[in-house]
Amino acid sequence: MKVPNSSREFSQVLSSFTNYERLQTFRYDQESFDLRRMEALAAALGNPHNHYPAVHVAGTKGKGCTCLMLEALLRAEGLAVGTYTSPHIEHLRERIRIGGKSISEDTFMRTVNSVLPITEPADGENASPTFFELLTAMAMLCFARAGVDIAIFEVGLGGRLDATNILSARWSAITSLGLEHTRLLGDTLTSIAREKAGILREETPLVTGDLPTEAREEIKRIATEKNTPWTVADPGSITRSSHGLIEIEGIPGPISAPAVRGPGLRADLAVAMSLYHAVLDHLDRTPDIDQLRDALENLRLPARVEIFPGPPLSCLDAAHTPESMASLRLALEEIEFPQPRALIFSLSSDKRREEVLAEAASISDEIIFTLADETRSIPPAELRDALGRGQVIEDPLEAIEHARHGGLNPIITGSFYLAGALRPHLRARSE
Repeated sequence: MKVPNSSREFSQVLSSFTNYERLQTFRYDQESFDLRRMEALAAALGNPHNHYPAVHVAGTKGKGCTCLMLEALLRAEGLAVGTYTSPHIEHLRERIRIGGKSISEDTFMRTVNSVLPITEPADGENASPTFFELLTAMAMLCFARAGVDIAIFEVGLGGRLDATNILSARWSAITSLGLEHTRLLGDTLTSIAREKAGILREETPLVTGDLPTEAREEIKRIATEKNTPWTVADPGSITRSSHGLIEIEGIPGPISAPAVRGPGLRADLAVAMSLYHAVLDHLDRTPDIDQLRDALENLRLPARVEIFPGPPLSCLDAAHTPESMASLRLALEEIEFPQPRALIFSLSSDKRREEVLAEAASISDEIIFTLADETRSIPPAELRDALGRGQVIEDPLEAIEHARHGGLNPIITGSFYLAGALRPHLRARSE
């Protein structure tokens, strides 16, 4: 295989690897998601994931935010932190972060040149790694080479069969549980909880958010079998004080955390705080409250109730489930996002269309359906017809400009693909 010379060339090479993020139908079983393939790839690299302690984060929603929050908190304590999240928003390198930043182009390509040559199938067998397995191996190697003190890994899909599950993580988390990817993970909260709990390890601390009763019972059963110490992060331990300020139980005075908007993100922060304390307890350290305050004041959460200045004011959020759409609505109410609004909306075909649309329709009277990704997105006209109102402007940039020219404050949501298409434009316009 020809080794690429840039991340752009590598993106083209990646198209030859199976990418379950872009396939609309596939089997979720131990043949398609074979951890032995990931274990072999890691072994060929010298098992880099064994060179540092790791935090492993699963969940239906909120896991990416929790990872970024925990990263900021641990970095504030002077720890060198590696963070692996997915999907990316603007560019592939976002998925692998060291020291709070996406890895450089040079680091990325050095890692590609180390990993790609060993991905050829052996003895003619069809054993090539998938797109996600390749990137996971790259993250593991990057963190080992950088000598991180701790690494944070976000699960890609489910947990039990996910490529990240070759980790012997020292801490695990399940941020939330809901009915997503039901065709793959099962159509009950119990079956989904069982898949997520596949990341639990014997006697390894677990932190969860406030889970539904059915899911909680299944997690309890598995945690008991594995003798897993379990902490439930109380979402009520973090409350809104006033605009941009929060209060955290056990920490005196209000804290500036402008990126933590709405009850959904506060619940994610509660999980991150519980993990933060668990890590510090293991290190026999006490929190540096001044540094914690600085970390939360400077925290950035791309495409999570992300506000761009106007006029008109714009909000970017990658909500794509009924639950995350409801969280977005509550956050917008809480921060008093101004009227009149226009929802710029696109949705992938594997989502719960009717439920997501119902929640989205409650955010704004004006809805513009657009096309984020030709292969994954539901046709905009189909969404409009399903809701029975709204208009179609297929080009996302035209959609947002149409809203602005009409004096409307755009709220862009429904898809990571849509967030990726419009975030560069929003950033450039606000600079």
